[in-house]
Amino acid sequence: MHASRPSLHLPLGFALSVLGGCLTSPALLADTPVKMANREAQAQYHILAGELAAGRNQPMVAAEEFLNALEYVADAALAARATMLALSAENAPLALSTARKWIKLDSTSLEAREVIIRLALRAGYSDEAFDQGQAIVKDHPGGPNDGFRHVSALLSQETENGAAALTLMERLVASAPKRAGAWHAQGLLALRFNDIERAERSAREALRLDPKSKEAPLLLTGVLVRKGDIAAADQILEAQVRNSPTEADVRIGYARLLIEAMHTIQARSQLNKVLKLEADNSDALFMLGLLDLNEDKVGDAEKRFQVLAMSKERSVDAHYYLGRIAEQRGELDKALDEYSQVSSGQQVLDAAVRRAEMLARLGRLADARATLEQLRRQYPQIATRFYLAEGQLLNTANELDEALRTYSSGLAEFPGDGDLLYARSLAHERLKNIAAAEADLRAVLALEPADARALNALGFMLTVHSERLDEAETLIGKALAITPDEPSVIDSMGWLRFRQGRPNEAVSLLSKAYDAFPDPEVAAHFGEALWATGDHVRAEAVWKRALEATPEHPVLRETVKRLLP
Repeated sequence: MHASRPSLHLPLGFALSVLGGCLTSPALLADTPVKMANREAQAQYHILAGELAAGRNQPMVAAEEFLNALEYVADAALAARATMLALSAENAPLALSTARKWIKLDSTSLEAREVIIRLALRAGYSDEAFDQGQAIVKDHPGGPNDGFRHVSALLSQETENGAAALTLMERLVASAPKRAGAWHAQGLLALRFNDIERAERSAREALRLDPKSKEAPLLLTGVLVRKGDIAAADQILEAQVRNSPTEADVRIGYARLLIEAMHTIQARSQLNKVLKLEADNSDALFMLGLLDLNEDKVGDAEKRFQVLAMSKERSVDAHYYLGRIAEQRGELDKALDEYSQVSSGQQVLDAAVRRAEMLARLGRLADARATLEQLRRQYPQIATRFYLAEGQLLNTANELDEALRTYSSGLAEFPGDGDLLYARSLAHERLKNIAAAEADLRAVLALEPADARALNALGFMLTVHSERLDEAETLIGKALAITPDEPSVIDSMGWLRFRQGRPNEAVSLLSKAYDAFPDPEVAAHFGEALWATGDHVRAEAVWKRALEATPEHPVLRETVKRLLP
């Protein structure tokens, strides 16, 4: 897994002209015209080389070229570009070096300080990280309180360095011990890293320093919810909302905290109180609808979403979930109509893909493919998702040659895409082209050797279609070490043990896989292993249950037909 990178909005333009020769800086002004021209030429050469490398998707080479250019010109935008490319290349030491040059050239750059504080923290340069944190607090355009919150938000992204992040935040708070905003920011960070004791202490101190604060009680409420002390959280909440004009908003915020902590009964209570205040509150209706769905109260959810479909605020979301309900019921025409009304919002892309799926299931495969082709043109940056969706529809329709062509078209546009290679390997396998399927999976593993999905698929393929069982065991073993609880990998290892003539071990593994994921193919494997050990009654029971759910599954049917008299 790659380390997380800072999410930055970096300036991409240069204050210098690559071709125009307008490279000026205080240092250059002291030089002779000849020296200036020579430096300009050197800088232009490295910038052009860097842009060429960036265009060829070689961020490391590009970053180094821009860093070389900085030896001849002093330009903050150039340093920013070099930093962005170093981050893209996942070269933290180089990114830290270029960000240091960036902040020297532009001492007001918040983006440069964001990079330095995180990379310095990771590298163990605690004093440097502290200095940058102090600078962010001091110079933040929103004031020191916003500065502390900004630092807290940055550090909250350091999921692999939580202890160091908390230590740094504590040191920053110690530099401003009487500022409620500092304690509040520390409480947020502590809650993010599940340091409940520190979070509660910080929230209470923030509230002591600023008794009129609206944020500190909410933070303390969140801490108490995380602790499971709902009674105390309710007490603080009720005191806060008493005679408050924002009571509905506060209760909705509290309900979200309760839902995140799985206290759904208490969350329902808060949302119902909101509806007593505002009967048409769309947020409360929507959250209750989602709770209904999660609890299989589909009829209740449908009624809420039907009301929301007539509202301005949540109509798009409501149509999406009405589509999901109709799809679940097998009402494909209705689902198609609901998904067609999702024209914006977070669910717009999923609704579009589901719309294509409904078309395919209604026998309108050509329309479904046209829909996905239009999505590829509309969203070229995520076109691979739509190639994968189209291939899956074609697979389901048993149009295997067309599925193969679709995946290959996607790979022509996005060479080396791991998801497309993996999907194409499965299509090759279904077409009995095992050599091509193996080649695609090995291409995936060349890109990402620890891809458990590809390791498992290749190992299982070798188990089923070859006698290379030792190689299969190595591959599946690696996948199992990476994802020890994944049912599909456990199933693969179980079937490998069966092929190795070790049915008792197979039964143990396949039983575990089947309990976690009673898929028809897992049921076929489990039943056959049971049959081989002489437990025919249990084997038949497993197969019968699976056939009732999926009577047309090819592997299951072949297994039963072959073994049952």
